[in-house]
Parts: sequence; structure tokens; C-alpha cells
Amino acid sequence: MNTNVTEGIKPVMTDPTRENGETAPRTKGVLFQVKGLTVRTRAGESLLSDISFHVEPSELVALTGLSRSGKSVLLQSLAGLMKPESGTILIDGVDLAPNLKAFRPTIGFVPAEYPLPQNLTVAELLEDEARLRLPRRITSRERKERVLALLQAVGLTQETGRRLGTLSNFERRKVGIAVELMAYPGLLLVDASAEPLAPFEEVEILILLKELSRQGLTIIQVNERSRSVGIADKILFLAPGGLLAWFGPGDETFAYLKGLLPRGVVKDLFGLQEALEILVKPQSGDGIEWAKRFRDHEAYQRYVDDPLHNRYPDLLLQTRPLLRLRLRNASQEKVPPRIIPRASGLQKLRLLIRRNSRLSWRDRTTLRLLAIPPLVALVTFGLSATTILGPVAGESTRSPTAFGLLMFVVVLTAAFVVQNEIAKERPIYEREHRTSPMLLPYVLSKVWLAGLLAIYQGLIWMGVLFLAIMGQTVNFEALRYYGITFCLIALIGGILGLIVSSLSRTAMPPLGWLLLLTVPQLLLILSPLGQWSGLAIMSLFLLIALVGIQRVAGAVRT
Repeated sequence: MNTNVTEGIKPVMTDPTRENGETAPRTKGVLFQVKGLTVRTRAGESLLSDISFHVEPSELVALTGLSRSGKSVLLQSLAGLMKPESGTILIDGVDLAPNLKAFRPTIGFVPAEYPLPQNLTVAELLEDEARLRLPRRITSRERKERVLALLQAVGLTQETGRRLGTLSNFERRKVGIAVELMAYPGLLLVDASAEPLAPFEEVEILILLKELSRQGLTIIQVNERSRSVGIADKILFLAPGGLLAWFGPGDETFAYLKGLLPRGVVKDLFGLQEALEILVKPQSGDGIEWAKRFRDHEAYQRYVDDPLHNRYPDLLLQTRPLLRLRLRNASQEKVPPRIIPRASGLQKLRLLIRRNSRLSWRDRTTLRLLAIPPLVALVTFGLSATTILGPVAGESTRSPTAFGLLMFVVVLTAAFVVQNEIAKERPIYEREHRTSPMLLPYVLSKVWLAGLLAIYQGLIWMGVLFLAIMGQTVNFEALRYYGITFCLIALIGGILGLIVSSLSRTAMPPLGWLLLLTVPQLLLILSPLGQWSGLAIMSLFLLIALVGIQRVAGAVRT
């Protein structure tokens, strides 16, 4: 990787030493065009109305406007996360909507809240993202070089060993930008942070984004405080109702927006930043009138309408040879970028299993939950060993009801241990699924975790059972039989717990869901164990597992 030191940030957007797109893709800023974008809610409420603009490659655009004017909605629509009612989004002349899969690596999106696994370190997160986002044929050495380059670019080389949960909001913001830069995108969309940043932190983020745009990246950043007006190439101002009130260079913005200032303001005493900060306050304003005024202004013709229709003055064509070349190729058929193979399903599964293991081992809550099965087993056998353990101790009879209750306790305990696994990671899954399909590997990694915990619980129950009957005549064949039964029952409970977690939208699912799915299992396991009990339990497990995977898959699908 090219590591030549430049003034400011090291170049991280292109790698001129690599020509093979399947090992190290070369990236340039994209031509980004939006035509007549309209977004409405299901109830018909307008969120964005007839938004059009044209962004040249390597431009930094500051997206600002009044509160609730649709800035975040616009950004999500541009990232392909919201389906517009009408309008077209073009990347290098290609429609985004039907080619979203091909453009996934091209678009980097940093939302207001960037979900990160709290117990991973900065280096571990970036290494995992490198395996997911970079081309499949890239070597381990090249992945490490890419991670190091991004850490240097965002200024986190001294924080590689820190866990993400210990970082400040400013540092987490830089981690999010580094993750989205991993796959050499051509377009970066950055929403305003949900937690306010200090002024000097905002300035540092702006300097980082400006340097990235100089390296070739096209950037659109939401900036509600208008601190980027002096550094951005273009300003995109939204009016109430999701209407376009201005799009153009920053040095022309104030001259235009002076007319939108409230009456009584001494306009000559204000600059561009002060004017925007007055406008972004939640005061009444007619967005329709603002949009109409901009459409009638010459700036709309110059910066929106003419570029969208490839109309340029002859003088501009003479001074910009690249523009002439682009217009010459405008009539040619536009095709989406080639899809480069990235992480396979098996590689994703291995990565998720390794990550689940790290997170579970470092999570104190999970470690506390692992103490529940031994405690429940000790209490259960201490209270009812004489009525449950007949076949193992050599007795001829035992209580089917007591044994059924024991199996129910195993199911309920196993479900309780994993009931939070999917709910707590849903935002992280949805973020990763946007760039690379993760559904099947994600579900299988959680089923694998439930299976591992089932083996653990089966061994715990069998060990406690052995301790409870020490000194008696022990049938070791029956003891082994009980161990396998406990493992299968615990696995059934784990699958049910994953279903509960997938159905819940909160970090801690309500206990009612858990009981709703586990209590019916009591009726299925009250019959005495017989010759065909192993087959019956296995069939029951397979049925519940299949239904569980289907429900989990449907619930976590974005």
C-alpha cells in the first residue's frame, strides 16, 4: 500500500501500486446526481419533496437546514436505505435503485448513532470489517496494512487496544468513519452525531472530511450548526417540508439567504454562519415559498438544472477538458460497477463465531448467566432427587410429572440464558447487513452459540445428577442417556430463547414472551421416557429448530 507521507492525512482512498481490482480496488470520487426525489410516509405525509441536485466528484457538500426538514431522511434515501415514492438517484450516470447490490461497496454511510460491539477493541473491529468488506482474494498482510492506514488517517493509532465501550463519542465517530472507508468507497454520507460534539471536535471531523475529499472522495455531511460553510464546496439547504431552498457554493450562499432572514434583523451585521444559525432555529417559515424562490433564481439554473442535463457554457467546456470527456461519453450506455467477490458465507460464519466467543467471554452479564444452570440444577435435585432419579438409581418407578417438570426447568433455563442474544446486537447486524448479506451466517452463528451452551448445560445437569446419586447403584448407560437428553432439551430451549430475542425490540425481552414459548413444551415432555424417547426428542428438536431459524431469520431481516 502506498504510505507516502503527505501534508496532513496519509492517502487512504486510492492505492496506485495495485491494478488488480479483485485484490485492491482503486477508488475515485463519483458523480452524484439526484432528480425529483420525493419520499412519503405510509400515511402520505411528505418527508422530502422534489429534491434535485448535482455533486461533482471529490466535492464536499454540507447538508443543513431547519429542524425536521428531512436531512437524515435525505441521507438515508441517498444510501439506499429508504425507498422513495418517485425520483432517481444516479451514481456516475447509473440508477442506484435497481443496482443497489453492485453499489454497496461504493457508498459509505455513517448514521447519527453508529452501533459498535462494546467489548471488541478498535483493532479487532477494523480487522473484522476488513475481512467482511475487502475483496476475498486480498492477503492477510494487505488487510493489516489497510487497517493501519485507516487508523493513522483518523488519528486512532494510540487507541488500538482500547475497547469500543470505553471510547468517547468523538472517538467512536472516527471509528465509524474508518469502518465506512474500509472498502474504498466513492461516496461517503455522514449524518450529524446524535450526541453533540465539542466545537473543536466538530472542526477536527471537518478537517478529516475535507482531506478525504481532496484525495478524491465525494462527501455529503449533515451539519446543523453550519460550521462547515467555510470549508465545504457546496451548501445544500433544506426548508420545512423537505424542500430544496438552496444548493450552491458557500461563498454565494449568504448573498442569497439574506433575503430569508426574519424582518427586523440587521443583515449587514451578520455573516453566512450567523445567517444559517438564525435560520436553523425552529421558527415558522413557508418552505414552499422558499423552494419556489430558489427555483426562480439563476443559481438553480446554474448549479442544479444545467448540470443535471449536461448543459454547460462554452467557456467552462474550454477550461475543463475532463468535463468535455465526460460529455462525450454521456451518450454511451452506463453500466453499474462489477461485483467483486468478498467474504464467503463460510468466512462470515467463522468470523461471527469468533466474535461471539470474544463478546461472550468479555461480557460480565453473560458470565453471570452461565452461573444460573448450576444453581438451578443443584436446587432442583436437592429438592426432588428421590422422585426424579429412579431409572438411574436402579428403581423401577419414578414420577413422569416430576421428570417433565425437570425437563421444563432445563428448557426454561436454556432459553433464559440466550434470550438477549439477538435483541442486543440487532443494530450491529443491520449495519453490517447493509454492506454485505449476513442473514444466514448470523442466524447460524447464534444457533452454534445456543448449541455450545446446550452442551455446557447438559454436562452441568449430568454432573449434578451424578453427585446426587453417589453412593447408590448407578446405571452409567442410563446416566449417559440422561446427559444426551439434557443436551437436546437445552438446545431446544436455546432455540426458543433465540426466537424470543428475535421477536423483541428491546434489549431485554419481556419474561412473558419466554413463558409463552416454553410453557407449551411442558405438555410435550410429560410422558415417561421409553425406548423411542430419544427419537421423539430429536424429532421435536428438529421441528422447533427449523421453525426457530425461520422466525429468527424473518425477525432480523432488514
